[in-house]
Amino acid sequence: MDKDINMSKVSVIMSVYNGEKFLSQAIESILSQTFIDFEFIIINDGSHDGSLDIIRSYHDQRMKLISRENRGLISSLNEAISLANGQYLARMDADDVSLPERLARQVSFLDNHSEIAVCGTWAEVINEIGEKIGNYDYPPQDWIGIKKKLPWHNAFIHGSVMMQKSVVDGVGVYNHNYPHVEDYELWSRIVPLHNCVNLPEKLYRYRITTSSVTRKNNLSMRLLALKVRFLVVWRLMSAIL
Repeated sequence: MDKDINMSKVSVIMSVYNGEKFLSQAIESILSQTFIDFEFIIINDGSHDGSLDIIRSYHDQRMKLISRENRGLISSLNEAISLANGQYLARMDADDVSLPERLARQVSFLDNHSEIAVCGTWAEVINEIGEKIGNYDYPPQDWIGIKKKLPWHNAFIHGSVMMQKSVVDGVGVYNHNYPHVEDYELWSRIVPLHNCVNLPEKLYRYRITTSSVTRKNNLSMRLLALKVRFLVVWRLMSAIL
């Protein structure tokens, strides 16, 4: 079957809420990718800073903007997924940076390994002014390593992942009951059933900000992460039995 003229290979999905400080860097890092067959779905989730004006300042036909009242990250990501027409879904966070070859490397890998459901990458860690302060090169590379790590820690850098949309459609989208650990809960449904990898290449720049540090130390987030760990073990065991 011929490809629909309105379809793209990749749907990049990004939610923005008061992200003006780093938003231009995030947008430009996607628009300057060496791989060009993508749509860029941006949900402006009720921002009351200059985010909307920044998004509207770009005139690229691949960008699709939805601007509305604030509903939260999970609702925004699920809305973007519902609008996506790409074979692959690529996440992007509004304060991070994708290196130019990121999409090309992930598309090439998934095209050659159709059994892979989720393809993450390693990352450089940067601070609020863009200085490199470390590396995230701990995510396990293969499915066995990911399954071993997942009961203890999130095994993917969320913003770096590219997923088979058909797999997400099959297991379901992000769960509203797991704010701040919504990606971890999604992996708990995907990883037991589908082969997943992390490319051992730093194709993403993950920014540590004051708000991200505060969120990681949030008690409710820690408790939800603990709940997800139990779900991971149960779902991994169920997949074996």
